[in-house]
Amino acid sequence: MELYQKKIAEILREKIGLDCNTIGKSTVEKILMQRMMSCKIDSVENYYTYLISHQDELNELLEFAVIPETWFFRDIKPFQIIYEYIQKSLLKDKHACVNILSIPCSTGEEPYSIAMYLLDKGLPITSFNIDAVDISQRALDYAKQGIYGGNSFRSNNFHEFQTKYFTQKDNYYQIDEKIYNKINFNRLNILQSDCALHNKYDFILCRNLLIYFDTATKEQAFKNLSLFLKKTGLLFIGHSEFGAVPKQLFDNLGSNLSFALSKPNNPDYQKNIDKAQITHQAIESPLLKQHIKTKKTSFETYIQPQNSSTKKSITTNPADLITQAKQLADVAQYAEAEIICRRLIDEHGEKVEAYYLLGLIASSQKQASLAESLFRKTLFLEPKHYESLIHLSLLLQEKGDMQNAELFKRRADRAAPNNTKQDT
Repeated sequence: MELYQKKIAEILREKIGLDCNTIGKSTVEKILMQRMMSCKIDSVENYYTYLISHQDELNELLEFAVIPETWFFRDIKPFQIIYEYIQKSLLKDKHACVNILSIPCSTGEEPYSIAMYLLDKGLPITSFNIDAVDISQRALDYAKQGIYGGNSFRSNNFHEFQTKYFTQKDNYYQIDEKIYNKINFNRLNILQSDCALHNKYDFILCRNLLIYFDTATKEQAFKNLSLFLKKTGLLFIGHSEFGAVPKQLFDNLGSNLSFALSKPNNPDYQKNIDKAQITHQAIESPLLKQHIKTKKTSFETYIQPQNSSTKKSITTNPADLITQAKQLADVAQYAEAEIICRRLIDEHGEKVEAYYLLGLIASSQKQASLAESLFRKTLFLEPKHYESLIHLSLLLQEKGDMQNAELFKRRADRAAPNNTKQDT
């Protein structure tokens, strides 16, 4: 990236936290070319000079750099957890009200989906408030209209909401006024704290934003999210964002809680007790007892299938072993989880879930090359394994292999849950 492109990339990093390496050089060049054409400027150097002296053009560039990619009911697992929490709260206090934050809310599909889901479950309209914030004023203006085209309804399982909570007008759909009025839209940069939001939210949904940040920016974002979250609250992030979670700020509650994080010492989630119980259960298993003293120091020898003559029969159910390994990994008992995964592959053959979990463990231990090989092995067995595609794309970005990182990101987009497009 030449000098003035680097300077512009630094502006994007300072203003909105965007690490341009995560979206690729070609995407950055495309954005710059669009803005240069609009400004009738023919060189990046001249555009940079113009940019730093014209606030309106800086605002336009920031809008172009924001990448809105969302649709209704993209992932409802967090909604289910929120619903169950509100139900329990109402049993204790019929006037209970939960505060929910969607950040970034993009063009509004996520916060509107939450409101539709909770109201459709029969919760009182007064039992929750939803704030929706984004750095892009253009996205917020779109969301505030409450009018959507067919591309926003990509989820196959929730088309009944399209007829129940929308009115069709030509080729567009206007959201129901009751849903519309439940959402409070405001502009907010996640890198800038707001005292009015401190300790306010029971639930925060911040998924697939942090992957676009560099390490320092991720840390600042997590600090602000921690300030916004109540002591008993939950933060939901994306699958591929767990590697950057500051342990001093958040505990990983694992995939069983839809990739949620809680603050340390959250009284509703006794992590230390659960961790001890899970570890004790694992060590009591015959499988782990047999191998705890002979644990190898590397995963590599288990990437290749083992000679059948070395295998011993075991009766433990593979699905139960994967569940046990996941529980151990969720509470950072990586060595024990690794042993179970290795033995599972040895005894039962190549298992997608085992290779993927080993890849996550290697990634968490900063073993990038090993993690890459494990995710590639997972994809050899299951080419459309969404989470492995995402992780592999991120690993390649970190290596500077932006071309292949972009290829895997596109494959992940096509393999994403609820995406109706066919992989090619």
